[in-house]
Amino acid sequence: MYARIRKAREDAGYTREKFAELLDVSVSYLAEVERGHTNVSVKTLIKICNVLGLSADYVLFGENREADTLLLEKIHRLDKKYLPLLTDLINDLLALYEKE
Repeated sequence: MYARIRKAREDAGYTREKFAELLDVSVSYLAEVERGHTNVSVKTLIKICNVLGLSADYVLFGENREADTLLLEKIHRLDKKYLPLLTDLINDLLALYEKE
């Protein structure tokens, strides 16, 4: 979790000082969070997600479950006759991915 916060901050182009300012926390506290030496409160986690445009699922678990949910909703809206085609497509993509 802590490495994801640091990487997302760096990817967004924020210095630790600027990011701490946006979160309304001290730079030393943020450094401790990014090193995994201290936990974040829910309030701070929400601020981190809002400032960086991340989901809490991604920050906490390393995956974007919201995107998974959206994809499943789209699949459920498909006419059932397209499910075999979708299954074949997914299998082909996985086969390509496994070759890399």
